[in-house]
Amino acid sequence: MKLKTQNTMKKQLILVLLFPIIALAQQPLRRAEAKFEQEAYISAIKIYEHLANKGKGTAEIYEKLGDANYFNANYIQAQKWYEKRYVLNAPFPEGFLYRYSQSLKSAGMLEEAQKIMAECAKEKPTELRVRNQTPTLRAQNSIKKGSDTFSITNLNINSKYSDFSSTFKGDTLLFASARPRIIANQIYQRTGQAFTNLYYSVKTKDTTNTYSEPKLFSKKVFSVYHEATPVFTKDGKTMYYTQNEVKENHKRKLTNGLNKIYKATNENGKWIDQGVLDIFALDSIRVAHPALSPDEKTLYFASDAKGSYGQSDLYKIALHPDGTIGNPVNLGSTINTEARESYPFVTQDNILLFASDGRLGMGGYDIYAVDLNIPNALPVHLSTPINSPFDDFDMNWDRTTNQGVLSSNRPGGKGDDDLYSFQNTGTPFVFEYLTNIKGRVLDQTNSDSIAYASLVLLDKSNNEVARTLADENGNFTFENVTSNTAYTINISKKDYYVASIELVTNLNETILKSDIELKKDTYKMEPGLDLAKVLEITQIYFDLDKSTIRKDAIVSLEKIIQALEEYPSIKIEISSYADSRQNRKYNKLLSQRRADATMAYLIKRGINPERLTAKGYGESQLVNHCADAVTCSEAEHQQNRRSTFVIVGK
Repeated sequence: MKLKTQNTMKKQLILVLLFPIIALAQQPLRRAEAKFEQEAYISAIKIYEHLANKGKGTAEIYEKLGDANYFNANYIQAQKWYEKRYVLNAPFPEGFLYRYSQSLKSAGMLEEAQKIMAECAKEKPTELRVRNQTPTLRAQNSIKKGSDTFSITNLNINSKYSDFSSTFKGDTLLFASARPRIIANQIYQRTGQAFTNLYYSVKTKDTTNTYSEPKLFSKKVFSVYHEATPVFTKDGKTMYYTQNEVKENHKRKLTNGLNKIYKATNENGKWIDQGVLDIFALDSIRVAHPALSPDEKTLYFASDAKGSYGQSDLYKIALHPDGTIGNPVNLGSTINTEARESYPFVTQDNILLFASDGRLGMGGYDIYAVDLNIPNALPVHLSTPINSPFDDFDMNWDRTTNQGVLSSNRPGGKGDDDLYSFQNTGTPFVFEYLTNIKGRVLDQTNSDSIAYASLVLLDKSNNEVARTLADENGNFTFENVTSNTAYTINISKKDYYVASIELVTNLNETILKSDIELKKDTYKMEPGLDLAKVLEITQIYFDLDKSTIRKDAIVSLEKIIQALEEYPSIKIEISSYADSRQNRKYNKLLSQRRADATMAYLIKRGINPERLTAKGYGESQLVNHCADAVTCSEAEHQQNRRSTFVIVGK
């Protein structure tokens, strides 16, 4: 009994002694979590890294290290920690896969980025930002093509700190900078640098694209916290800018608040603070990055207001002559995504430039352009050298001189963010727009409408864009398709031949000048019929010694697919052939590969494999005289390298 009591006391003593050790071990984690919640990412990273390097890394720590670096635009470091989190295979938190994929892209690991985004698409199949980021690797690589219409130069006024967010006022360039001030220098815990202030610099008279030594713009209007993204009216008397709203706590201590848009006016050469614009009633809403329309009647900005599509959206609001403002209007899902849209700028010809990390881009923020003069215009990616795998944003473009300045944290700069001047020497992009295609399906014999015909819209590469059914009156519409684009429409209806038309959309609504007429099917879908002949479609041909499906064959194959969908009971044999060159054994194997490839395409497009048979016949059924030892042209040999589609059952 005595021994038992002693053991119990020992255990209690051990627990007592261990308690402060456990508490001490938990203290750094709690401090890190608190710093993270306060967005003091630099301090949080130091603590989390210390724990990770001591072998105390967990899924949560790796995740937070990735997020803290990602939110501070340190994408390479973010990718490193996200990878450690990913291999643990625990359930992933909201947004993790998206951020991991984006950081992989910035690191130049495009294939890995596409793989992770595919996982993200399974979890979030309806998200616009995910759909934007999940095209083929080929499409992803296509946006990397550089443009010789732009040249960029790192400006001489950049420091080792963050310099960004510029605007012009004549020959004077205003910009935000985190370079330290001698007086009232405050440190922003998120970045570890000073709070940003507005500076100005005057362009020199020579042609070297250099600027004078930067000077503080105003000491009276601005606070000890952030100021950035200024914009001026044409007369130079009014300025809108972003500032951290300064709060006062119960101890009468000033604290850093949320971003708000402020207004200042120039009276007798002095800038007078007119206070914050009351765009949203709630103090908890972030509002930032003002931009003026050419007529100065509309203010564009970014906000995370309730009802936004994503983390930040672009909005507009009317500016009235009496100084009042209208109601904020979201720019909609054509521009905004579930990710971040920010840093708007409107050119003198009403082109909206903005930054987004929710569209197909190179990584981080990329810059896009959209024509505000045309309804339903689509954002266009500006490619390199304007964009890079890092953050590129806040593009200020004078379309008269074709010059401007943008901000970027790409490698090779002088600081975290740098200002880059650019020169445009040609047409940088072709704008894209949305339009509608409308039409009617009629019977060729009696002009009666054909109800519920099936229509498939294909692009110039024969990829399916959309499909629809005609209504009871034969009317159909393809909504929100890209204008100035060539399309093919395949039309099918039971008891009618499959038909197709080609058209090019215009900027306005496209209404087909003539109705689509379908010809009555005089054949009955009986065994022995070649479906290609019944449908009156172009033959499926193959290249010499190849079994891959050619692009020119896809239109015909899509019509075969539509016929199979209209007649779900029929079964077909895909019969493939070869020309007489090579020996019979080789040609038999080659033709079988062609039949298998054709069958694989139909299955991939949704046709039940039980309805299909693939058989190669080699050179046994030549359609012309081109047998062994007979001299024939390539065009004549081509006629024998084919596939047919024979109905074998109903």
